[in-house]
Parts: sequence; structure tokens; C-alpha cells
Amino acid sequence: MEVSKPNNNTFPSLGDLDDFLTKHNSNFVWLLVATILSCGWIIYLTYYNSRNIGLILTIIINRLYKDGYIHIGSFSFSVLSGKVMFRDVYFINQDMSIRIQDGFLIFRWWKMFNPKQKQHDPKAETRLYVTVNGFEFHVYNRTGLYAQLQEIFGLEPTLINPSKYEEKSREDRGATLDSVTIKEEIPDPSSSWRSLIPVIKVNISTGRLAFGNHHLPQTLCVNFEDAFLTYATKPPSSHRDRFMHILKGSLENVRVMLVPSPRYVGMQNDEPPRLMGEGFVVMQSNDVDIYYYQDEPGVVINGFKVRMV
Repeated sequence: MEVSKPNNNTFPSLGDLDDFLTKHNSNFVWLLVATILSCGWIIYLTYYNSRNIGLILTIIINRLYKDGYIHIGSFSFSVLSGKVMFRDVYFINQDMSIRIQDGFLIFRWWKMFNPKQKQHDPKAETRLYVTVNGFEFHVYNRTGLYAQLQEIFGLEPTLINPSKYEEKSREDRGATLDSVTIKEEIPDPSSSWRSLIPVIKVNISTGRLAFGNHHLPQTLCVNFEDAFLTYATKPPSSHRDRFMHILKGSLENVRVMLVPSPRYVGMQNDEPPRLMGEGFVVMQSNDVDIYYYQDEPGVVINGFKVRMV
């Protein structure tokens, strides 16, 4: 006589599942499952998708870039509106750090591109807008200059890898005229990004610039609340140059201060200035206008204008 063994399988079989759906209202069950999955997918897209993309971009970029660390907290984009949004972005290396709390950029791809327009036209139409909130720029070292001074005075390199700097210096000193490719400079607006994006507008809300480190008693800080900047290029002032950079804009509520450096344990040779709030205010203004011009130099050899290619 055979004794049937009890079925200890806790998972229903396909037949049991089919009988359950047939016995109950299967349409309602599938509607409930689809609703739960849709809600879960919407929650993922809203709160976690941009963070996962930022994590993936952080891993990929840091594997390819070895001269610093780049972090992207979240990243998302919209092709239809040409908008790219980011949050918690910072770049750190041995000389400086750049931090951005959040921001976005809009590329107006739907604007008609005319390849025959002037390459350096500061009055051209703007295709790229950049908005940044919580911008911080801190310069705390100049290791390249320190290493150069150590080499000039015959000191033992202590700041960076000496072989890396010596190799770079050797390449710079070994550059000769044979390594320069002479090429006739023919205007080709379609081959330059400045033809596609002739003007860039940048809006910064709450920015801070800092210069100093813990080896100095004071750190120079420049704080501002709002900045409206416009970058463009125009023909150079000299025919030997390639083009001229133009940066115009205005800053609101600007304050330049000397702030005591944290973790500074050295001696105070001079009497520290009288502090007012965060530090000693060197300059303060409600509105500051910025006009910055710089020529992009060309390469001139024996009276012939050439450029590096």
C-alpha cells in the first residue's frame, strides 16, 4: 500500500496559479499587479534613477581620469528640452577643488545653425545656458610651480612624483621646430565649436572663491550672492593671434575677506586684523561689473604665423 507524501513545496505551481486566477477575478489581480509595478517604476525614476546614473558616471570617469577625483551625485537629461541636470558635483586634485551643489544647462539644439556665420561674433544668438547653485572654487596648492622651483634651486623633489615632472620638463625642453607642423590658417567656421556655440551665458547663485591652505594664517575668500556672466569670442587685436576671449558680467553683494585658516598651528608673526563676523573684510560692494579680455596667442616662427595641430 503506497502512502502519499505531503507536499512541502511552499511555491505554487503553474496549475495552482491558473486555478487561483480562474477562481478569482483574474482581471482585477492583473490590474493590481500592474498598478504596483507602475508605482514602483515611477518611484524609481523620480528618486533613484538619476542617482544611479551619477554613480555609474562617477565610476567610469574616475577609471579613465587619473589626475584627480570627480564625483557626480545625480545626473539626468531631457532630449526634448535639451536640458541636463546635475547635483553634488565636485572635482578634487592636489592643487584645487571645485564644488557645485546643483545646477543645469540648456542647449537650444532647435536653433538653426548657419555654418557661414561669423566665427567670432559676440552678438550672436545664445544656444547654451548654464545655471549653477552653490559654486565653490578653492586653490590650496601650486605643485607644478613648487616642483619647478625645486628643480631650479637643486632641491630634492618632495611634492610630486619627480619622474613625472622630469619627463614633462624634458618633453618641453626637447620641443624643436621639427615638432611644429606649419599649417596655413584658413578660416573654417564649421570646424570649430565656437561657430556652434558662439555665446555662453552663465548664472551663478551663491558663489565662493578661496585661496589658501592650512600652512597660511589667513585665507583669502571672495563671496558673492549672484553672478551673471556672458562668454564670447571676437577677432583678436593683433593679426598674429587666433582670437580674443571676452567675459562680461556683474556680481551682486561681493565681499572680499581674510578668514583665519582652519587647522593652522603656526606662529602669528603679525598682529591679526580685526575680525568682523567670518573674517576681516578687505572690500565690500553691492554691485561689481566684470570686463575681461584675453587674446589666444598663435605661434610665430621666423616671421611666419603657424599654429600647433
